[in-house]
Amino acid sequence: MIGTNEDREIVDWRTLTEDGQTVYEIEYNEPVSEPTGRSKSLFGASSGGTVPAGEQYFHLPDGERIPANEAVFDADGTTLRVRHEPSMVARLRRYLPW
Repeated sequence: MIGTNEDREIVDWRTLTEDGQTVYEIEYNEPVSEPTGRSKSLFGASSGGTVPAGEQYFHLPDGERIPANEAVFDADGTTLRVRHEPSMVARLRRYLPW
């Protein structure tokens, strides 16, 4: 689950709609920073990751999954806001016939 670890837990969360886009607002029991994200290289982390970058996801509290390379974060104290911003390639695929 995004932003949780052995010391930090989710206190509350909600979804909002801003400019027609879903935004997840997640509140934690202690201050949170923006996730550093996953490597955008072809095969994930430079430490020898085995999961291709295109198959890495962030899991949200409602079960939604956002591709790691399409997630945008904004942290403010104990609140983390998460948006799904499709990549240019994902947007083009919607309109191409192949």
